Amino acid sequence: MGLVGGFGVVLTGATGMVGQAFLRQRGAHPVHALVRSPEGRDWGDGVHVVRGDLHGISEALFPRYPYVVLHLAMKQRDTDGTGFERTNVDGTRRLLSRLTGDCRGVILGSSMSVYGPGPHRGVKEDHPLKPITALARSRVAAEDLITEHAVRTGLHAALLRPRFLLGRGDRFVLPAMVKLLKRGVQVGDDGVGCSVIDVDDLGRILWRLARRMVETPRPEQQAFNAAYSRPLMRGEFLGTVAQGLGLPRPTVKVRAPGWLLRVMRETPSRRARAMAERLELLTHSQCLDVSRLAAVLGPEDLLARSPVDALRSALNDFRS
Repeated sequence: MGLVGGFGVVLTGATGMVGQAFLRQRGAHPVHALVRSPEGRDWGDGVHVVRGDLHGISEALFPRYPYVVLHLAMKQRDTDGTGFERTNVDGTRRLLSRLTGDCRGVILGSSMSVYGPGPHRGVKEDHPLKPITALARSRVAAEDLITEHAVRTGLHAALLRPRFLLGRGDRFVLPAMVKLLKRGVQVGDDGVGCSVIDVDDLGRILWRLARRMVETPRPEQQAFNAAYSRPLMRGEFLGTVAQGLGLPRPTVKVRAPGWLLRVMRETPSRRARAMAERLELLTHSQCLDVSRLAAVLGPEDLLARSPVDALRSALNDFRS
């Protein structure tokens, strides 16, 4: 097949929520996907699946034409107790060391967690990084590796920092809210805000950033907060979900004082630390300033979409 649009993408983390959304938005662009277990999936035309992982990368992963790397293969949950370093830090280092041919840049799927627990109201990309969890620290380390490599070798680098993802494949954000609503519980006040984005809109943004890397001769290395311009307030989040699913508004409101969260974070119990992390996410505002990304995306701004509209769309997926 001919090369459409002048470039392709090397994708890690193709089976995850963001990787799948990115593939849904690919159009006719070729994608080379590194996949540990490719069986049982219809990958579609133009997706060249290469079996392997970050510690076993075949040269077949890298095309002979200009390409951008989208690195999404980050370990998100430490279910086996082995930590995050091997995949998120060492795996990223190995991927960078293997880049061959006409690579134009690397996009990393990072997270707002690199800024620390907050509360955050309109946090910008130049905010000091204060990761407090092992996962967030590994993300910062991966960001540093990619930025340093890009500066040294003259590549573009974009570090994407979303907070909450809605839409197809969401097994955490909306399901957790629905579970609490069904129990009649609200965590956090109505005025707590959170930055959200539909995963398919994020997929579209990733393609635009990839294209920009190919079309912009002077390499740029920068972080981008990724969310809709307006945060979703807790009251409208719960109200929309309750109305959409025919559930009553919660009768019990849970607040978590800062001292309690600090105590839970410092306990040896992994379960208590995980609970503190979850409560921080739900009781502290997590709002991003996305003006840098909006300036890059241009006038047809995906970020202007109403977060309530995105939530209603996600609810339709959830119901079906």
